[in-house]
Amino acid sequence: MTGIQLNTILSNLKTYAPLYLADQSWDNVGLLVEPHNNNPIIEKILFTNDLTEPVLDEAIEQQAQLIISYHPPIFSPLKRLTQNNWKERIILKCIKHGITIYSPHTSWDAVDNGVNQWLISAFGINEQDYTSRPIIQVKTNETPSQNQHLLTITLPKEHNINSIKNIDDVTIINEISCNTLNGPAIQLSISCSPCAVSSIIDLYRHEEHISKTIQIIDVQKPLDSRQGYGRLIELKNSRTIREIIENIKTLTGLKYIRLALANNKTIDSSIKTIAVCAGSGSSVFSQLQNVDIQLTGELTHHAVLNAIHRGTTVILCDHTNTERGFLHVIKKHFEQIWNSNEMKLLISERDRDPLEIV
Repeated sequence: MTGIQLNTILSNLKTYAPLYLADQSWDNVGLLVEPHNNNPIIEKILFTNDLTEPVLDEAIEQQAQLIISYHPPIFSPLKRLTQNNWKERIILKCIKHGITIYSPHTSWDAVDNGVNQWLISAFGINEQDYTSRPIIQVKTNETPSQNQHLLTITLPKEHNINSIKNIDDVTIINEISCNTLNGPAIQLSISCSPCAVSSIIDLYRHEEHISKTIQIIDVQKPLDSRQGYGRLIELKNSRTIREIIENIKTLTGLKYIRLALANNKTIDSSIKTIAVCAGSGSSVFSQLQNVDIQLTGELTHHAVLNAIHRGTTVILCDHTNTERGFLHVIKKHFEQIWNSNEMKLLISERDRDPLEIV
């Protein structure tokens, strides 16, 4: 297995779901733990919904060099790294074993064809089955008029970087001294337009020792109406609440889910509108009125009471049960990008929702 450079993998991940789609007001996404060696070759990736200690032990046993954890294991700021806290132990152990951690979290929620899109696939996969839109649109401080790329390039230390500076639409953000197998070098972080990316690649096309270091590590694209948190769908044909429940069980593989019927509704009542939010839907659903069903992982007791008194039926599956199944979708997506001769992709067998009905 030949492996793929970490920067290339990060570029592919951010192209699929740019990190600016995440809720920047509270989320913590992206590269969370970086290996000590520069841009290592990755041969095995473990996908998980939560990075717990059993999952980390599994990653070590499988010799995975990168863990893609949907939920960020570093969320609140860490003031120390000790053996007294399970999250701190995870970070220390990852560093010890040279394991990289990347978390996409709400960027996968917001992107079109992300976690919420997987969740509404319970109700059909074709446009003739329903119409859908995000409940909350992604907001960003800057909405670019064209794709803006962030890339890195590693050059020999004696190299004159004016050839890059002279290219239109190029801004050098950072310049770091480093060591490579070919000796002392400098790594440039560059913000530039797509046209400038092509110019940089052309500039070093015949200098393989340089061209192979060019890595596009982020792409900022104009936002579109399909990107946002949660999904509101309207079925083309009415279904009963009983049918919706069976649709959800089939998708998630759950034997039991929790149901709060709206006042004056029965399980055989017909519905047409469904609000969906993977994980916890409280803040997203607060933007809605007059919907037949709310589907999410968890809501507070009082949020459920408010919903059923407004005529909305609530279906709860527990938090991660509305997310975990998407790992199979994303694994299949990246298997089309990363050749099996280069990379092995695994889904954790020890990752599970901590709650179960007994």
